[in-house]
Amino acid sequence: MKTNLNIVSAKIVGMKKSQIICETETNEILLINKPKNDRLFSQIMADLLRSGLWIPVNKKLKQFIQYDWLNNASQLAF
Repeated sequence: MKTNLNIVSAKIVGMKKSQIICETETNEILLINKPKNDRLFSQIMADLLRSGLWIPVNKKLKQFIQYDWLNNASQLAF
């Protein structure tokens, strides 16, 4: 299975007015820009900050991933 080294797991450690502060498993800090005027997004990010869940992030593009790490379910054997 091909792995993408740009997709890492990160948790939200802080929030600014226009940015989300994330920390990767290797303690790298990523600053991700928040979309403007999206209250639902801000609420979800605040919930993730409180819960401490790890989420997929594209390290190179500095964006959250809309899908999970396992994006090709046909290769999975259950």
